[in-house]
Amino acid sequence: MKLAFARLNQEISGLEVELMGEVGLAYDDWTMRRPHLVDFTAREAGYRYLRASGNSIEGGTSEILLNIIAERVLGLPPEPRADKDAAWKDLPR
Repeated sequence: MKLAFARLNQEISGLEVELMGEVGLAYDDWTMRRPHLVDFTAREAGYRYLRASGNSIEGGTSEILLNIIAERVLGLPPEPRADKDAAWKDLPR
């Protein structure tokens, strides 16, 4: 559901900005603060478009979710990992 929502939200917000033209690119608030109330409907289309990108990152990236679906749901083999049996402290950095 998260993967589908992230993609759908990006498509919808992208279409909204495209249909609105240059007005859709306006962004109403550039202050770097955490809002007390999260309200997506009262914000401008530019905000919703930028915010939609965060949906694919929050709670695990979309790429990780695709790997989980491929391995656990579809039963595909996992990607090869050379570091699977090594401790984190022993990995080269």
